[in-house]
Amino acid sequence: MPLRDLDYVIRKLHWMRGERIWPNGLRYLWTDAFGLVLYVSLFRETGEQRWLDAARDLVVDVDCVLGRERGYRIGEAADRDGQYFHYLAMWLYALACLGEHEPHYREKGIRIAKDIHRPFVLPGRGVIWKMEEDLSAPYPGYGLGAMDAFDGYVSYKLLSEEELAPEIADMRAIMERQYETRDMD
Repeated sequence: MPLRDLDYVIRKLHWMRGERIWPNGLRYLWTDAFGLVLYVSLFRETGEQRWLDAARDLVVDVDCVLGRERGYRIGEAADRDGQYFHYLAMWLYALACLGEHEPHYREKGIRIAKDIHRPFVLPGRGVIWKMEEDLSAPYPGYGLGAMDAFDGYVSYKLLSEEELAPEIADMRAIMERQYETRDMD
């Protein structure tokens, strides 16, 4: 990343903080996942501990506000209930990035993946797009996600091919079935 781009990113981040857009607005898992990747990227680029500290603090904030017994609520606002698999997959990816510097975050991601996998995944069929907040049932009116198996596959592999081998195999089988079904059309 050229230095001028890095300066631009840091200025924009400072502006967002000043406007209370992020990270100090309402928690929203999708935005926070990208923010976590940003912090880790800034740490990698600059070597400045403050970015790794900010990443750790963000994980604590997300856990406190959006964390549930199994998984994470979509967002803090009342209309952001339930859990989306693709949001969770992005959060897992972000934890994998942070886990490259602090391995216990990778372990945290593996635990989350194992907790959410069975409620969301219909082996050989697909991944439910949205679940009730407690993962007790699919959210009414939502079906299977088109790219969710791919999102999970990538995030799971980045976390641990060994420890998530059965879950990765489920995702691969779903993707292969989706590919075969498209070839038949």
